[in-house]
Amino acid sequence: MATPHTLFKGSLAAAEAARDTRAYSGFIAGLFEGVVRRSLFTAASIPAMSDDATEFLDTLRLLLVDTVDPEAIDRDGAIGEDVIGAFKAIGAFGIKIPRSYGGLGLSQSEYHTVATLLGSHDAATSVLLSAHNSIGVAEPVKLVGNREQQQRLLPRLARGAISGFALTEKNAGCDIWALKTYAIPVHEGGVLVGYRLTGEKLYTTNAPRDQHEFLASLLVVIAQIVTVPQDVDRPKEGRRFGAFVVETNSEGCRCTRLNFMGVRGIYNGQVHLRNVFVPVTDRLGDEGEGLRRALESLTVGRLTLPAACLGNLKQCLWLARARAQQRVQYDRPIGEHTDIGSKIVLMASRVLALEAIVKITGIWADAKVDVRLESAAAKVLATEWLLDSLLDLFRIYGGRAFETPDSLRLHGDLPVPIERMIRDALINVIWEGSNGILTLWIAREGLTEYVTQGRTLLEGGIDEMAQAIPFFTRISARAFSPMGFLMRGPRSGADTASWQRFVSAQSHALARKALWVSARDRYNLPRNQRVLRSLVTAGLQLFAVEALLWYASQPKIREQALSGALVEDFCLRVKETFYPTPLLSLKAPLWDDDRRLFHLAKDILTGRGEWLEEGIIPCCPGGRTGAAEPAGVMPGALVEPWSGH
Repeated sequence: MATPHTLFKGSLAAAEAARDTRAYSGFIAGLFEGVVRRSLFTAASIPAMSDDATEFLDTLRLLLVDTVDPEAIDRDGAIGEDVIGAFKAIGAFGIKIPRSYGGLGLSQSEYHTVATLLGSHDAATSVLLSAHNSIGVAEPVKLVGNREQQQRLLPRLARGAISGFALTEKNAGCDIWALKTYAIPVHEGGVLVGYRLTGEKLYTTNAPRDQHEFLASLLVVIAQIVTVPQDVDRPKEGRRFGAFVVETNSEGCRCTRLNFMGVRGIYNGQVHLRNVFVPVTDRLGDEGEGLRRALESLTVGRLTLPAACLGNLKQCLWLARARAQQRVQYDRPIGEHTDIGSKIVLMASRVLALEAIVKITGIWADAKVDVRLESAAAKVLATEWLLDSLLDLFRIYGGRAFETPDSLRLHGDLPVPIERMIRDALINVIWEGSNGILTLWIAREGLTEYVTQGRTLLEGGIDEMAQAIPFFTRISARAFSPMGFLMRGPRSGADTASWQRFVSAQSHALARKALWVSARDRYNLPRNQRVLRSLVTAGLQLFAVEALLWYASQPKIREQALSGALVEDFCLRVKETFYPTPLLSLKAPLWDDDRRLFHLAKDILTGRGEWLEEGIIPCCPGGRTGAAEPAGVMPGALVEPWSGH
């Protein structure tokens, strides 16, 4: 037998112990092994919106237009009781809670449409509702809670009792095995009756309304389960965690609100727990399983952020198109200059790709398909694409993008809130799991079989080694198939079959590199983070292409103007990341061809891609729809009726 070697130590060892050990059956996991699980797409179809969901969306849209003023929320740093009360009145705090418990009972796919609408209008109200509906108490209770907890808590939440999720601590961000908040079991007559919680939680959304005043009535709190306080410093490998529903009006529970550069209306801050008693009936799941089970709720909950980013990205396209039509420089609209036009084309192709990802992940979540890796991938892609697009929008608007709306009004310009949109979007790459950590997590989980089987080869006996050999034999057969070396992707055209072959070939190449680095780096693999990042980046790009090809094949999308051209644009750009063209090559890649970009950008500017902006509230003066156009603004250039958008 090989000499034992500890691959994971400290926090990494604790992470391994708390891992969800179920085999991955989703799309991205297959890519790492050279398998393209295309059947996951072909079996999916876009469901029609239910009447209840359509009615709620219409009601929500009117509420946002009439009641929610993003400028005022940003200026005052508060959402306001009138808005919160209006949300409660329409059932917005029970969007995914089953109707049998008093909620609206919307599916995950329908909820994504709601999040897109919210994300297009105001970040703070989006966070208020998503933190409650996505990762607040309702989701863990539905997933982990027993029948009594569901019957007791879900109706209360559906009626508008606001909730949040308290995980992060000052010295434990993504390293959650470093949590120091602890829960000491309380026994009476030898019977466990509850726990005493003590600790400090940081960046808990929806917790504080103001200093020492709670907005949330209920919080899910993750804590170490210890016998005495000193046990919190025991080796990480031996730490056990529990998930508890905490009533914020409990004695010993306080909060402090924090302030931020963006999303200024967010109710986020510190939660201080001092010997807070929690009945055993408010523990979620069994002792020791709280962390793993509660984190499962974040998998689907994380999908809300890409859906909200989609609404914001559509808003970027709306604003970019309006400016590029209106602004004339050097005798033509700036959108007809291909440096600007290429930015608009990229926005449009990313809108289509992100909508594809949001649609398919919603469908998969509803069908209970494994989306553990896909939810993280969607979050990374959506937040990075949005930030890139906002910076391009900043360049398109020039100095006006650096001004506040109030300042723009002083000289009669349209008060577009681009500086606020950028401030609000920056946090997206950090919360719900930072993009850097999520990328490395995808690598660890995507390579799980390489790690497990490789460790068996290195440390196991003869019998164990024999069991691991077939895995590497299968991977080698796929990785070194001729297809993986020959198919570089079509030069032009949106032929689905050609691009599917490209995805298959690059999946084989991904498996080839994964096989090589796992053999080369072995025990050092977890530390070689740049290598892992390159593997994940490839997998994420291939996932986006496959999702886009599926979405573009749907009858409603296939019939839309420019859909084929935008698929081609996106796929060609992805191909460039795999086979970059030399900087001084005389043969420019097609995706970067001025003539193609000029015509495609002009088509977008004339409104042929207007369907991409559906599902949002277009940005207008004061953040309101239907406001009067200021003098000097081209009629219809920006302020248009919201119907159809």
